[in-house]
This record gives sequence, structure tokens and C-alpha cells, in this order.
Amino acid sequence: MGTAEVHANYNSVGIRVIEQMYGDDFLSFGGTDTTEALAEWAGISAASRVLDVGCGLGGPAFHLAQTRGASVVGIDLVDLNIEGANERAVERGLTDQVQFQVANALEMPFPDGSFDVVFGQDAWCHVPGKNELIAECARLTAPGGTIAFSDWLQTATMDDATEAEVLAASATTDLQDIAGYVELMEANGFVDIRTEDTSALFVQRYREVMTHLDSIEQQMSEQFSPKVFAIVKEKNGQILGAFEDGAFGGGRFVGHKPRTNASNLTS
Repeated sequence: MGTAEVHANYNSVGIRVIEQMYGDDFLSFGGTDTTEALAEWAGISAASRVLDVGCGLGGPAFHLAQTRGASVVGIDLVDLNIEGANERAVERGLTDQVQFQVANALEMPFPDGSFDVVFGQDAWCHVPGKNELIAECARLTAPGGTIAFSDWLQTATMDDATEAEVLAASATTDLQDIAGYVELMEANGFVDIRTEDTSALFVQRYREVMTHLDSIEQQMSEQFSPKVFAIVKEKNGQILGAFEDGAFGGGRFVGHKPRTNASNLTS
């Protein structure tokens, strides 16, 4: 999925629909529960400089700032997301702690080692070129710092037709699996890697999303149109089906960047 496809899926209507499905400030269904789980794994505190890669409307960044006191920079490829996130930061009086800017996750405009924690919440599935992405995250992680992210994963082989359907429905690109992400993290210098398969939780939560979607059918049909609601229901039903079939799932990851390169140590 390239830049044009990302903007096509995350247009003004799409963003509002997704937020209504998943909850205020969030374009991913894990909400603050996922943010808090990653924050615990990463040890995020008031001393942490955090980069949220694929920040959406700013939900994770606001949570980390308000509950942990962290300073957060969020980047996203979609300018409408960044406009919305910055407006919310002003409304909440958080501009001293949280800033957002448009940037490509494969070419982020920050110096090496700028952040204590590089963070992502269910957004990296939309980024093509996972090796380049993890390499950029490694470049920006300070020595002794942490990478912490959750993502949608491919958890079993799908036939070509099903895979195309699921990728289109979820606006994702080349999906990784747990082993693939671990390999990329190791190749880019991260150690002490911890993972968790959250696929069962994804099934449970997406069933809740579909129940919520049914409950707001009239509201969404009036706000957008019955046709838009029908499309949303169909596509999200395809996603839930893939979760339930075990072909599509989720995972949580954390890894650490050594404080000193072994090659620099002297005996």
C-alpha cells in the first residue's frame, strides 16, 4: 500500500467512521488498554522522550502524556490526522508535552538517538517495507532505549483471494508475523526482545467492535449514508472472519538497544 492508498482510506469520512467504531482519539481498536500495556513493558515515565510512529489522532500520545507525564512526538503520513491531533492537543492544554507532525515512517526527520522509546500502536501494518521501518526506529532509539509496539499480523497462510480481501478491508500492506518482526528487531541491533501473541484478544475485541457497530447503525446511516454503513459493516465483517479463522491476528513487542556497542568495549 503506497501513499495514495493510505490517503484514500484515511480521508475525512474514513477517519470519522473509524473513530466512531474504535473510540474517541483512536484509529485502532485496542484503545488505552493497549497503550497502557505497551507503556508498562517499555517502562515509560515522566523522564521518557517518546516517538509515536503512526500516531493517528493522538490517542496513545495523550494517554502517555496525561498518565505517565511523558513527552511525546507523534508522526503520521496523513495530514488530516495530524491536523486533528494538534487541534486536540491545544484543546487539552498539552502542547508543552505533545507535538504532532506529518512525516513518512521510512524517512523520519529526526537526528540519530533522539528518543528513549520508539512506540507504535497497531499502525505499522500500513507501512510497506518493514525492514526499513525497523531500521529507522533503531536509528532514532537512544542507546539504552526501547522499541515497543503492537501490530496486526498474519498468523496463518491465506489463499490469494482471501488475503487480497483482508488486506483491502483492513487497509494493510505486507503483513509480518511474530517471528518476522523478531528477526528484523535482532538484525537492527535490539536485544532482550519480548513478544506476546494477542490474537485471541483481537477476536474478542473485534466481536465487541462489531456489536458496537450494530448499535450505531442508525447514527452512522444518518451521518454518512446507509450505503457507507453497509460497506463498513461488510469490510469489518471480513476482518472479524479472518481473526476468527486464525489467519489474521495481533502481537505485542518490546526490545532494547544496548547502551554500548560490543565492538567499542576494551578488555
